[in-house]
Amino acid sequence: MNWPLCKIYFLLACCLVACHHNTSRNGLKPVEITRTEKNAMIDLNRKMVEKDIEQIEAYIKEKQLPMQRYADGYYGMITKQGAGRMAVDGSTLTLRMTIRLLNGAVCYKDSILTFIPGQTTAISGLHQVAKSLQKGTLARYIFPPSMAYGLYGDGRQVPQRSILEYDIEVLEVK
Repeated sequence: MNWPLCKIYFLLACCLVACHHNTSRNGLKPVEITRTEKNAMIDLNRKMVEKDIEQIEAYIKEKQLPMQRYADGYYGMITKQGAGRMAVDGSTLTLRMTIRLLNGAVCYKDSILTFIPGQTTAISGLHQVAKSLQKGTLARYIFPPSMAYGLYGDGRQVPQRSILEYDIEVLEVK
């Protein structure tokens, strides 16, 4: 008997069985959704984003903030331009932030965050604005849930699906 050939056939049979087996690592079958269900979820997501935009724009109008809307979906304004070094790829930024809900409730006050844009943990909104910041800059941004803490909040101070207003001071750019 040709043992190397038997081993190859055995391995091929195992691969075929494994590929055919339709379960994930935890033993649960993947949820299959219909095209109708998928379209309904896409439509619901679109409506939620539209509602977020309406809330943000109403807030900006009410507070008479001279904020600009950016293509990525956030709003912002520089209240004081810094004079220090500009952030680039690989920079380490240290920010002092006060984070509020649009109803004025403060989630975090004078919180310090040091992060490397694109590489370390921070909300996606901060990664988006990082390269426009330099040492000494004071800025205000409003991030929709998709650019902040998403559907679930942060599990501490930020509730689910929160639109957040960030007051930022750039303390250091390395």
